[in-house]
Amino acid sequence: MRPLQIPAFIRRVLTLRDSVGVPLIVLSRQDDNVVAVNNILRQASHPVHCTRVGQINDLADALQAQPPELVILFDENRNSDVAAVSAQLAKLSPSPPLLLVQAQVTEQSIADAMECGARDVVSLTHKNRFQAVVTRELQAHRLQVALSRVLNSADQYKRELKTLMEGSAEAIADVQEGIIVAANPTWTELFGYSSEEDMISTPVMDICDNTDKPMLRGALVACLRGKWDDTPLQISTLRADKTELRVEIKLERVTIDGEPAVRVIVPGDQNLTDNTAELLEKAVFQDPSTGFYHRHFFVEKMEERMGTALTGGIRALAYIRPDNFARVHDDIGMLATEILLAKLADLLKAFMKPADIYGRFGGTMFIVLLERGNILDAESWADQLRLAVESKVFEVDNQSTSLTCTVGLCEAEPDNLNIADLLTQVEEACRTGRDAGGNRVQLTQDTSETQIIRASDAIWVPRLRTALMQNRLRLLHQPITSLDNDLAGIYDTRVQMLDEDDNVILASEFIPAAQRANMIKNVDRWVIGASFSFCAAKQPTLVFIRLSDDSVTDASLPGWLKARLEVTRISPTQICFQVSEDVAAQHLKQTKMIAETLRSAGFLFAIDHMGNGRDPEQLLNHVPMDYMKIDGSLMQALHRTKEIQESVRELADLANSRGIKTIAERVEDANTIATLWQLGIPFIQGNYNKMDGVVLEDTQTSRGLESQ
Repeated sequence: MRPLQIPAFIRRVLTLRDSVGVPLIVLSRQDDNVVAVNNILRQASHPVHCTRVGQINDLADALQAQPPELVILFDENRNSDVAAVSAQLAKLSPSPPLLLVQAQVTEQSIADAMECGARDVVSLTHKNRFQAVVTRELQAHRLQVALSRVLNSADQYKRELKTLMEGSAEAIADVQEGIIVAANPTWTELFGYSSEEDMISTPVMDICDNTDKPMLRGALVACLRGKWDDTPLQISTLRADKTELRVEIKLERVTIDGEPAVRVIVPGDQNLTDNTAELLEKAVFQDPSTGFYHRHFFVEKMEERMGTALTGGIRALAYIRPDNFARVHDDIGMLATEILLAKLADLLKAFMKPADIYGRFGGTMFIVLLERGNILDAESWADQLRLAVESKVFEVDNQSTSLTCTVGLCEAEPDNLNIADLLTQVEEACRTGRDAGGNRVQLTQDTSETQIIRASDAIWVPRLRTALMQNRLRLLHQPITSLDNDLAGIYDTRVQMLDEDDNVILASEFIPAAQRANMIKNVDRWVIGASFSFCAAKQPTLVFIRLSDDSVTDASLPGWLKARLEVTRISPTQICFQVSEDVAAQHLKQTKMIAETLRSAGFLFAIDHMGNGRDPEQLLNHVPMDYMKIDGSLMQALHRTKEIQESVRELADLANSRGIKTIAERVEDANTIATLWQLGIPFIQGNYNKMDGVVLEDTQTSRGLESQ
């Protein structure tokens, strides 16, 4: 019988550490113990590198700094330490073996130690056994590491084989360092190439439209770092004949020849897997040219959506119509106009967010129900759409033409469920914009006035005062997610109010009234007090709390905060106070003073909604801060608009040069996240599905009245 042959790569695993030193952690309060271990093992030809850890509390940092191949624990009258150390080692994969060193070794002591997670018990007086046990455990651990690698490789190959076998209808390309290294026939056919060889060694960016290149580049980087989930991206691509093709792609991190790569997948025809109801909806209720809902079904969908409660932000209705379409009709002919409208619809789809509902109201009229952070976000979305239509040259049957469009915009307020009235208002706004020359975004008069007065102060002020007295405010914590590391427990704090029947009232309903009635400082202090209690109970990493202009100019705030700290005993580093760019610009001197005061007390400071003011660099130069939040209105068309990308990049560069971390606000889709990766923005917050998961904390503070 032939002897068992160990594969070469496993032999390399078994011998590599010996050539560079075997990392060990020795848990002992005595340096002499480390010297003794080092001498004994080197006598057995183990070139060990020992790291002494004096306290178990320091073990986690040592494990992270240098994962060991073996951990040796000296039993210095600390009988409970074995289980605690073993629990920490179990978090590593594979877990390194643990040996216990005692002055006297007995069968009972070995059994007790092994029950707690140790592999064996040794003593310094029996050097030969010490050496033999260490040799055995090191070999076993290295074999375990090698086996894990073999199994992981096998699993990887199985997944790849399954993908190739089951995905024959999918277009697949593998990308390494931005270059296509493999492509299947479906991929080459999809993009109009005659063979796989025509695509190999070409940059993957060559298939991508210029507007989407930053987004795709950022997504590839995120995927390589293991920071991308299976959320698909919508991108515009170019086929070999330079015609446009809008596709949905998925990204997977794979390994090719031992090197990381990204697999780009264009799913096959989804119609084959649609259920009967979905097929019926597409056939009966959706316009075949654009894929948007027909008028009547759009209204049904809108009524259904308006009947559901918002967790935050606003809904708006946008009415979109091309300008001077009769001229375009003359340019390209009657038969080509429907193709042109389909291409216009494809452009509109590039601006679609997951929660949006799109409809075609017949002819050249399109309508969209939006969900955005505020009406300014909706207006920014509409203006970027207008600019995209204006700048695009539409190719139809070897003819080219250009378009402009007018967008009517109306906020769909929660208490206004009269769909017919909303449709009439937004259509009138669009007509007003067209009569004024077109190529513009026109808000309805009611929507413009809503920006100033949200409701009757005569109603809201008494309700707010009662809510404060009865402690009926609640905190809403929106997670802030890190794109480039696994930092967790960071939240942005919002406030809501419960009415007399415990129904939720959004801040946008009562905060404007509180500001006009000079009650906003009371709300601020309630939020601060409740947030301190939240930090004491939940121990988050960091909580952002917004300060109004009244609080910025309130000289008594620092003293009040000091008293609250003494009561709650939280660390001030858990709190980051934030002030909006508008407030900071209007009260620059006071903002600088409050920032300096708060930071000297140990708190962090931030400016949010940055990017819409006239001179953000002035704020960065004058106001000391730890974080800068980039306004969500800039996220609405970030992945498609180079000018906005440059503005965001400039803001981030200004902040980074000053050691200030940047956070992107109101991020709502994967395309935007991919672009932010490319721009180097490390943190996001918003309504993007898996990245945020807004958490409602039923926060009731017994000191709610004291905070006023």
